[in-house]
Amino acid sequence: MAGSPKNASPKTAKVKTRDRILKTSLALFNSEGEAQVSTVDIAAVLGISPGNLYYHFKGKEAIIEALFDDFETELRQVLSAPIEKPLSLEDNWVFIYIIFEEINDFRFFYEGMSSILERCASLRGRLARLLALKKSTTLAILSSLEKQKLVAFIADEKDRLADRLAAHLTYWLQYRAVTEKEQTDRARIHDGVYSAVLQIAPYVVAGRAEYLSGAAAYFARQGDDKRR
Repeated sequence: MAGSPKNASPKTAKVKTRDRILKTSLALFNSEGEAQVSTVDIAAVLGISPGNLYYHFKGKEAIIEALFDDFETELRQVLSAPIEKPLSLEDNWVFIYIIFEEINDFRFFYEGMSSILERCASLRGRLARLLALKKSTTLAILSSLEKQKLVAFIADEKDRLADRLAAHLTYWLQYRAVTEKEQTDRARIHDGVYSAVLQIAPYVVAGRAEYLSGAAAYFARQGDDKRR
């Protein structure tokens, strides 16, 4: 029968096994912590032999690098999305949500960043470029708000704020994972976006109270939606 597993080509089967390894590894790394998971653990969960896994990936570092390839592609697509028209404040909040969701899906890397970069040195430069892209995207958002006369900056305030927001996007989820262990991933993302909004608030030109009350109402609705 066409398309049945019996007729699947060796190349197709290899791709499927590789994808299963990556999907399972990502889930285990995120739930258990990358340092706590071995390739033997991954093979056991998949129901394949360690030798079969080694055929696809010559060690855990090779798996991490392949996962980073996918993450980098997805995050670059989000961060590089062109702004074709001025974004509303609410559009910007949604955009930050999406960035946080991408990072949360790859949170094991951020939580174990120092250790991983020591073992996967080739990722250091690529991560640095991603961080630079986070900042440039943040600057683009702030500039859009500035052109709409929603916010105003003096001297190097905009650049400094972009730095703080880029750092916030990078480290917030890890911070909350330690300080609020019982929070769900969704709650940590929600708090992270709201915290980013609060960092922008001091630069709002007029109607700061309305801006903050509107943000609070918006995020309250998001929380209600997620509980349904």
